[in-house]
Amino acid sequence: MKAAGWLNLPLYTLLILVVLASVVSGCSGRKSKPKGTVQGKVIFNGQPYTEASVVFLNQATGQGGSANIESDGSFRLPEPIEVGTYIVYLAPKMENDPTAEPKPVSIDKSIPEKYWSESTSDIRVEVQKGSNEFTIELKP
Repeated sequence: MKAAGWLNLPLYTLLILVVLASVVSGCSGRKSKPKGTVQGKVIFNGQPYTEASVVFLNQATGQGGSANIESDGSFRLPEPIEVGTYIVYLAPKMENDPTAEPKPVSIDKSIPEKYWSESTSDIRVEVQKGSNEFTIELKP
């Protein structure tokens, strides 16, 4: 019986070390980066644009967010995003109803193609801590 107790001791010790390491790494002083809320309006030819989602992508971190553009051209990202520089581009509107029948995805050809990709969009914004409001102007 004593031999069985000794065999379990290293496993028990290992378990304690794993738990201790996870607690220590969780308390290592790493702070979450500051975040900001993002909202605004998308404009094309001086009018509100509504036929897409707007996407914010931080190429340095891969983080970002997106939101459908509303009927008045406004948008609001659902969650705050980390402060930093973001590329802004368009994507097909997201379906709000997960039970809805899937529809073919298409892009609005009246909008210049460069705005439909993170690799070609020339729109950059700087998200600051707190509240951020941007007018995203799509140029012909």
